[in-house]
Amino acid sequence: MNQFVDWKLAAKAAKTLMPAGPKIQSQDAARIVEELRIAAGEGLVEAEKVSKLSSSAPSQTLVVDRAGWAKAVSQNFSAMLPAARQEVPGAVPLIAGAELGAVLSVLGTRVLGQFDPFVGPRLLLNAPTITQIRGELNVNARDFYLWIATHEQTHRLQFEHAPWIPEVMKQTLAGNTSSMRDLGERLKSMKSEVSELTSIMSVLEGHAMVVMNDVTSIRSIKTIRRRFEARGENRSALAILLGKVLGLDAKALQYKRGAKFVRHIVDEIGYEGFNEIFTAREMFPSADELDHPERWLARTR
Repeated sequence: MNQFVDWKLAAKAAKTLMPAGPKIQSQDAARIVEELRIAAGEGLVEAEKVSKLSSSAPSQTLVVDRAGWAKAVSQNFSAMLPAARQEVPGAVPLIAGAELGAVLSVLGTRVLGQFDPFVGPRLLLNAPTITQIRGELNVNARDFYLWIATHEQTHRLQFEHAPWIPEVMKQTLAGNTSSMRDLGERLKSMKSEVSELTSIMSVLEGHAMVVMNDVTSIRSIKTIRRRFEARGENRSALAILLGKVLGLDAKALQYKRGAKFVRHIVDEIGYEGFNEIFTAREMFPSADELDHPERWLARTR
């Protein structure tokens, strides 16, 4: 076997370990699924309106339960992470699959949605977790669904306008390794490549956060933001996995660092000016520029 992880086992383990979510009557579940699909469409419109980016490429929207989310995310990770260049001992993929399944079982109760550029492309909306957290926050359902969908559809726009980003992710993770541990150790020595990937992820997540918070049609957005932020930082499954594989400080992949950079740039030159960042790999900030956006402006303007 030349895979580090038994991906099917990971999805199966996650399904076994993960609670199904809140109990909902079938008619209510059908209504929530339909409302999330509508929000996905409206979210793309809002993301385009705010970000000044447009989409023309097709994309799927999958409203899934937690088991479906774990399966889809496993497929995403499988497409992103490299196959081993040599035979992997039989027990390694099984152990890694079980471990990843345990991680996914936790993430599935926290991650609300994700845009997957590697398979599809497709938008994943985790209906049980969205429903559960919406209830815990006690916020307007329509507004909350639209807020989340706008964030994820912003990622769709990012990948469409910078199709080189998924390739950078794959290239950084590629190499002659025979285990997940070897991969992590090799990447720790790749300071410049890891630093670049960290900056890219931070900007993507920060940009999506700034866009979702600039939607004016969400009447209860201030309440949603205040209550959601009180729960603590939320990161995508992709950001969390990369943090683990790359051995990075979690703070490097939090939305806040990138959001501060994006807000500064947007306030200075608007979304149209900021969007130049997607035109070339060299336009993304260095780690130093990420924390000092005025230096990025000085280099690129």
